[in-house]
Amino acid sequence: MKKIDGVESREIQMSVLDEISRICKENNLTYSLAYGTMLGAVRHKGYIPWDDDIDIFLLREDYDKLIALLKDPNVPKKEWLALMDDTSKDFHCPFTKAYDDRTRVKMERHVGEIGLWVDIFPLDGVPKAKCLERPFVLFMSFLRVFSLAMSTDFKSKGYDAWTLFYKRFFYAFACIVGKKRFCRFVEWAARRYPAKDSARVANMFFDSKTDRILDKAKIEEVVPYPFENREYLGVKNYDYYLSEFYRDYMQLPPEEKRYNHGLDVWWKEEK
Repeated sequence: MKKIDGVESREIQMSVLDEISRICKENNLTYSLAYGTMLGAVRHKGYIPWDDDIDIFLLREDYDKLIALLKDPNVPKKEWLALMDDTSKDFHCPFTKAYDDRTRVKMERHVGEIGLWVDIFPLDGVPKAKCLERPFVLFMSFLRVFSLAMSTDFKSKGYDAWTLFYKRFFYAFACIVGKKRFCRFVEWAARRYPAKDSARVANMFFDSKTDRILDKAKIEEVVPYPFENREYLGVKNYDYYLSEFYRDYMQLPPEEKRYNHGLDVWWKEEK
């Protein structure tokens, strides 16, 4: 298989996003660049220099419509566009990866292989009572530990003994319940408060960069942003969005905190 370098990898990822963006536009669905991708659009007019992935989000109602369209064989799309979600064999997280099936990436510390992807996250509602927002968030973040454990490659040398121990514990519990049955429970919990009826929304697959509850009215309007040699939609009120996640977002982090996925990517067959 032929190795793909960083420049070509980015072009492939943007081609995936091009298809998603086109389908959204043709079907009046609203998406936005998310997290580091949105930060890159504002601060660098493209990728953060050391980043190697693309994230977008949609409110749950539009997310469901988009995923249905992407799965529909009657909807025109590139033949190489494929999906991985929690209905897929080795993936147990409550969001979707759209990817180029002509490529292969071994996800570090995770079982299974996938092509170069774009992460598509749904935003769901939270309880109307402010006092219940944070407990609900913490509950969903606890479920996230199970989701990640189910996708863990226990042969990886990237884990210390304690991490392997607790991941095996959560993995065993999920196996007893049933992996896909547990996925359905996580999905049900995430949808408990419909985004269309909520003033505040969040990504229910929480980690240290996504555990923010957002005012829906401040993120619903999107505008085009230059991104490398393309143009994609992002939250118009970027200052509110990026300040929630990154505080002083125009300040570059120190070099030791410039993380990426460390992707190794190949073409499945010679071009």
